[in-house]
This record gives sequence, structure tokens and C-alpha cells, in this order.
Amino acid sequence: MQSWHNTYLGLHELPRDISTFELQTFFTYRGSERKLIEARRGNALKLGLALHIGFLRLSGRLLNSVRLVPSALWRHLGQELGVTAPELASLKALYGRGRTLFDHQQLACEVLQFRWMTEYQRRALVRVLRYEVARRADRDQLLVFARRWLYQNKILIPRDRDIRALVTAALVQLEEETAKAITTAVPMELLSRWRSAMRALRPDGQTQQSWLWAAPAKHSTKQIAEVFERIEFLYALNVHQYLEMLPNLVVRRYARRLASRPPSVGARIKEPARTVEVACFLRYCLFTATDQAILMVQRRVSDLWRTVEAGVTETVNWADMYKALLGELAGLLAQGELPDAELRSRIMALVDASQEKKPPSRASVVRARMIDAIRPVRALLFEITKLPWQADSEHPVTTALAQLAKLYCDKRRELPI
Repeated sequence: MQSWHNTYLGLHELPRDISTFELQTFFTYRGSERKLIEARRGNALKLGLALHIGFLRLSGRLLNSVRLVPSALWRHLGQELGVTAPELASLKALYGRGRTLFDHQQLACEVLQFRWMTEYQRRALVRVLRYEVARRADRDQLLVFARRWLYQNKILIPRDRDIRALVTAALVQLEEETAKAITTAVPMELLSRWRSAMRALRPDGQTQQSWLWAAPAKHSTKQIAEVFERIEFLYALNVHQYLEMLPNLVVRRYARRLASRPPSVGARIKEPARTVEVACFLRYCLFTATDQAILMVQRRVSDLWRTVEAGVTETVNWADMYKALLGELAGLLAQGELPDAELRSRIMALVDASQEKKPPSRASVVRARMIDAIRPVRALLFEITKLPWQADSEHPVTTALAQLAKLYCDKRRELPI
């Protein structure tokens, strides 16, 4: 089944405009389908059964609409079956007896091997949706997934309201399982502490929930310090020690659901939803705050390097240096004939003297200025060393941070040479 077919699944009536591609894909009949259609008496019954088979193959549902059938579809069915088709007609006009309509629907299900959903299949769909809701959060995407699963398993697609009820049941099951996992892994005293922390107010009157969710406006030293304050606050709540078993998508889903409500409303949410939302919210805030800190530090380092580099002019004029050296060599040659040994010795002396006059390179000047410019962000370096940095292998940055943390611990004020 191709992904483009998802657009047609669950339709309850024929599209107003049917393309040639749709006609050839869904309303072309071969083998047992054609034999079944040709066994009907009369052109009207042949056209009606062909219409039901094509619509079931198109949408995965039975056609009950009384709207007019597009004339292009009638012409295609007439050419496909070799019969005369009406220009305009609806199902109500086509069938004089309701029983005939029901019989054609049943025959279409039998030839395409579709059947009504049983209780066992309903539980199977809820079970499949349970695993799917852990991977995607959008209800409309889950609705499309359920239709696709039903169609692939040759089950008639029910009303959207019924499918949404199954999606809701899967979400409730996911929430219950997530709550059970959280209460099993996290002590009750700590969960109570987390809920109390969410209700607490900061000195400026802002709630902890709003403060944790607020994004930094820029990457100044003050803003970076505030992000590290959030990380320190979450570490003090031991958020980093729990909930590693929860998928990131589940954590993000419930965190965003809590953040979408005002703090006063979130406090009135019943259990177990409240526990799930608070735990996932705190863990997700720890993820985002850590990512924000890394990005802001990277931007701060780039700003620091750019500022220092802009104040450094070109320190070496290589053209003047080589011109002066050539002038000295020319003066040496103008002194007349010299023994070879003395000439080589004096040339080597001129080259050595020229090398000693060489000023420092631009890179070395930038590095020297970087050491002086690091003073305003020294507190930032101290905060960075507190975080548990990890790398896949031995990384020079983690090694340098470990050494820097040891120097801070020993209260050393100078880097070792």
C-alpha cells in the first residue's frame, strides 16, 4: 500500500472530481471481480456492483451516500464493462430496492475479502495504537495510522468518531503505564517534592513552571547564568537520576501538555495525569536547559573570538621583511670578492638576524588577547565544570574540563605551564 492512498481512506462519499489515475487504479476490474459483475442481470445492477467494489477499494468503507455519482465515473464504468451508462444518477435512483443495495455491499466485501471488525480485532488495534502513540503525538496522524492498519488487514473502516475513541483508549492506556513506571521508579516523597516545587513561587512572583519553560532572550552572560540556575535547580530535585526508561517522545508529549495550560489550571489536574505531566515536564526542562546552555556557550565563545580577532591588526609585513633582507644581501655582495666560507657565514648571520626580528604571528596575538578577555566569563567556566560532561571516546574538551575542575577544587588561580 502506497502512502498516497492515505488521502482516500475513510471517505464516506465519492470525490466530486475523479482523475484518470483514480479511475484506472480503483475502478478497473479483473479476474473474479469481473466475473462477479458480469453475473448480474441488467446493466444497472452491473454498474452498481462495480461502483461498490471500486469505492470499497478506494476508501475501505461501504458507499451509502445518496449524492450524484460523477458523470466521468459512469462513463468509465460503461467503457470498462461494455454497457450503456447513465449521464447522471445517484445510488437512490439506481436501486429500487434497499435489499439490492445491501446485497451489493456484501458482495463487494466478499470479493475484496473485507469484513467487519470483531472485538478481538478491536483490542488488537488498541494494542497497536498503544505502541504507536509512544512514537507520535498528533491525534490526526494516529487517525491516519488506524485507517491504514484497518485497510491493510482487510477490515472495514468505521466512523471517525469510533476510531478516535480507540485512539483515546490507547492514550489512556499509555498514560496509565507511564504513571505506573514513574511511581515504581521514583520514591513517593520525591514525587511530592516535585509537585510542591511546581506550585512554588519565585521571589519575583513568577511560578516555577513559567520560569522553567521560559526561553532565554539572548546569549549574554546573565542569560547563561540563569540557564545554569535552572539546571542547578533541577539537579537539586534529582531529576537527572530518574525516568531514563521513558521514551523522549513520551516525555515531550506530556511536558508540552502541561506547559500549554496556566499553572493554576495544571494544579487541578487529577491523578495519575498530574504525576505523569509533572515528572515529564521536569525531565524535559532539564533536557532543554542543557541544550540551551551548550548552544549559548558556543555562541558566547564565537562572540568572544570574533571580538578579540577584530581588534588585532596584521602584525607581520612579510614584503618589507624580505625587501630588507634582500637589501642586506645586496650590500654584502657589493663589498667585493669574499672567500666562500666567510660569505656563507655572513649570509647565515643575516638570515638568523632576520628571524630574530620576526614579530609574533596573528594567531599568537589572538590567543594572548583571549587569555585577557576570558576574565568576564570566568564564572561561566566554573559553572560549566559542574556539569557531568560525557563523550563517546577520549575527547580533549572533556579532558580539559576535568583538569579545570580539579584546579578549581584545589583553589588554584593559575593554569599549569
